[in-house]
Amino acid sequence: MIEDTAKIVAQAPKFAADRMLIRLARWLRLMGADVICDPTLSGAEILRLAREERRPLLTRDKRLRTAPDALYIETHLFRDQIREVMDRYPFDPRRFAFTRCSFCNQVLKQVPRDAVVRSVPPFVYSAHEKFALCVQCNRVHWDASHVERAMREIDSITQDQAKHITP
Repeated sequence: MIEDTAKIVAQAPKFAADRMLIRLARWLRLMGADVICDPTLSGAEILRLAREERRPLLTRDKRLRTAPDALYIETHLFRDQIREVMDRYPFDPRRFAFTRCSFCNQVLKQVPRDAVVRSVPPFVYSAHEKFALCVQCNRVHWDASHVERAMREIDSITQDQAKHITP
């Protein structure tokens, strides 16, 4: 997790995703993107919200295929979906990774270790020094092996796109 998420989250890419792309939305959040994705919203509602907030809409809705502010995602495979997004809206996932809650999209807040002593299993508490909290859904996040695996996955998916991103 990044030490001071407040400094970079304002620069993170922003998207809206329809309810057919929940898995893509979660992975983009892991990559640090600010992604609105509410399965209770209809296609028209999420499009309206995306336009109000000036976010590109990521969609699998064929009716929105030609909308200029929407990216119609062709594939069903999430790895290929990420590639489609990165081809159109390239960003450096390493810069923004793990700054947002992948479940609710809230920016994670670094918290003192003692603040989570009762919220994490004892073996996690004893093995880790840094923790982050989602103040919306109260999930506690820490650097564990799943973070490393997720970064390897993200790197393997975005390796071609990374060549085209200027620092």
